[in-house]
Amino acid sequence: MDPIKRQYTRPKGTLIIIGGHEDREGERVILKEVARRATARKNGKHSKQLVITAVASNMPDEVIPEYERIFKELGVEEIGVLEIRNVDDAHSEENARLVLDTGVLFFTGGDQLRITSQVGVTPVYEAMYEMYINGGVIVGTSAGAAAMSEIMLVSGESDESNEIHALEMGAGLGLLKEVVIDSHFAERGRIGRLLGAVAQNPRSLGIGIDEDTAIIVEQSQQLRVIGSGAIYMVEGRFISYSALSEKNASGILSMFDVQLHVLGEGYQFDLHTRRPILPRNEAPES
Repeated sequence: MDPIKRQYTRPKGTLIIIGGHEDREGERVILKEVARRATARKNGKHSKQLVITAVASNMPDEVIPEYERIFKELGVEEIGVLEIRNVDDAHSEENARLVLDTGVLFFTGGDQLRITSQVGVTPVYEAMYEMYINGGVIVGTSAGAAAMSEIMLVSGESDESNEIHALEMGAGLGLLKEVVIDSHFAERGRIGRLLGAVAQNPRSLGIGIDEDTAIIVEQSQQLRVIGSGAIYMVEGRFISYSALSEKNASGILSMFDVQLHVLGEGYQFDLHTRRPILPRNEAPES
């Protein structure tokens, strides 16, 4: 079925969306969580516990062996590799079966346009969507994170945090609805870029994720933060004024009534109500 025409079904699966440069040699908190999800699904149903794809990278032969080594060290025994070098590979029924039969699919970093342009509307995409809907886990870091959302940031200035630019945006994989995701957030000064994305698409919730930080999204309803950094939620539904226009496509952009939430490790956010969830030990007494 064409995913564009598919009736939306609430997924049973989980997304782990990483802001890039996750710790690979120290405590490896995020990658341990990915490995835990993979090994927990070893029940004879899946031919591979975890499948890695470097479709976003132009150096897959360098990227994949490093992740294979790390995940083996973390106890994942059955690791597969989804090789997609061109669109024909994404039309391979063998590759689609590999995705459908795994418990965890891991997208490495690189260029998010390579993901959407190669995977697109293909059997591999359909298998990935079905696997997620039925309870599978999909993980993306850096470009793999940016591609998760319905609307995807493709390019835009990020070195001037006080400036907002009209951005190139496109359709993402659509695994998380009504959000737009930006990675390497604090490290690359991307607050202006995310504000610009929300100004262009005020219905979408902007999510900025620091490096070595991830959000775990369960059944597209609630997310939890893990890792050493923070996430930044930019809410644009209540913007009362924005000067963004064709004439004012860059520079200092005036915007009124933008909401910003900042969450560290352990904090949660309800994607349905679009509100942070206060930890029980910090909730006010009634």
